[in-house]
Amino acid sequence: MRMRTPIKAIISGIILFSVLQAGPSVYLYIITFDNVTQESSIDWLGQGFVDMLNAKLTDVSKLRLQGQEDLESIMNNRSLLLHQPRGSRNFLLLGKFERKLDIINVNLQLVDIATWEEADRRRLSGNYNKVSELNLKLTSTVETMLSPFIPVDKKKKSIYPEFSIDQPTPKKSTIFTDSKEVSRDIDMAIDELEKSMDLVIGARSLSSKDESFKVGEEWVLDLGSSSQPSYNPENDANTLMLTNVLNDLMSSPYNVKIKKPIFEYDEENTKKMNVSIQIEYSLKEHVISDMLKSLPYTGLKQNGSLMIFDFNKEKFNFSDVLHEKIRFGQYRAIPVISFINEFNKPVVLIVDTPEAAIHQLESKNVHYFTDHKFSPLIDFTIGGWSLQVAMESVKIPVTYTFSLPIPTADSIRRVSLKFVPETELSSFLQSLL
Repeated sequence: MRMRTPIKAIISGIILFSVLQAGPSVYLYIITFDNVTQESSIDWLGQGFVDMLNAKLTDVSKLRLQGQEDLESIMNNRSLLLHQPRGSRNFLLLGKFERKLDIINVNLQLVDIATWEEADRRRLSGNYNKVSELNLKLTSTVETMLSPFIPVDKKKKSIYPEFSIDQPTPKKSTIFTDSKEVSRDIDMAIDELEKSMDLVIGARSLSSKDESFKVGEEWVLDLGSSSQPSYNPENDANTLMLTNVLNDLMSSPYNVKIKKPIFEYDEENTKKMNVSIQIEYSLKEHVISDMLKSLPYTGLKQNGSLMIFDFNKEKFNFSDVLHEKIRFGQYRAIPVISFINEFNKPVVLIVDTPEAAIHQLESKNVHYFTDHKFSPLIDFTIGGWSLQVAMESVKIPVTYTFSLPIPTADSIRRVSLKFVPETELSSFLQSLL
């Protein structure tokens, strides 16, 4: 008999337990709808639509409603999918709305979390003064979008008599035959689960339609006039929202915590004072959640604290400006820590960069120090076909230490930290030094 690995034994137990109990087969993650026009008077509809759907869909058989925290838990720990009943599907409902006079327009997008492919897209409108009717229309639309994925429990019994067909006498069920059936079902379920998990982690791709053909002795796949995806006007809406998110990520992605510096007299030099300051770098809390809520991704990979989002050009139009900004690293920034005196002048500068040319700079007016302890927690890669965004949700604690003449140390009144674009760092330092 073939020995099972421990992981297969665990999965087999989960699947067998799921077979023995009736559980939901569709998980629907509903997050706050996006107010496209940012009109404050209708902001309440963002959560209001979520509450409407949760109230109306709670009794739908085979459907389990999930929220923002559940979505983030799944994204941070994909193994939670293993605890769901066999055959479960996971969908994310993205909603965007706007008001034009008294009409509310709502755009809905249903995304399969396993593949980040769009499963359905709908648009509806309703009167702002008739929220109850809008509620019914919204619920009905979402039920229609889910109907292909929620299995029917039992077929309705026909009013017409069924044709009788002679059937062979069924064999009597035994413990041996039952165990063989269960074992076979478990093996099939494990294979299907492994396929789906391979899709999630990117180890396996979806099978595509075979468009190759044979010409003489050669097999040919025609890519058309250009192997690069062309501009698609249908992608403009997705591109606009993605661009807004990327601009925010590139301009100000970090959160910084500065602890009060420690001043200690130098035991070996009575004219100097040793200074140390602790700074903690991390990504802003909303950065990853914004990425999860923004748009469907071509792929999402996770390795510990590292998350990699892929955006395919089939769904987005990447501009030449974005190409240039990423390829030349215009989004990269360097932390510069300034110690300011009572005259609002910098008396100490710490520049955290690996750039050798910056390390060679000197100053007579400012105590200038260079270090390299900060590491970027976000990076972008772009090609002809796709855009990749990599983010690491960790905290980087850094301690900077240096020595100063006692009068200079006594003059310090304030500490500031500024992220300076890497392309502007040299000119920025020249203006201070």
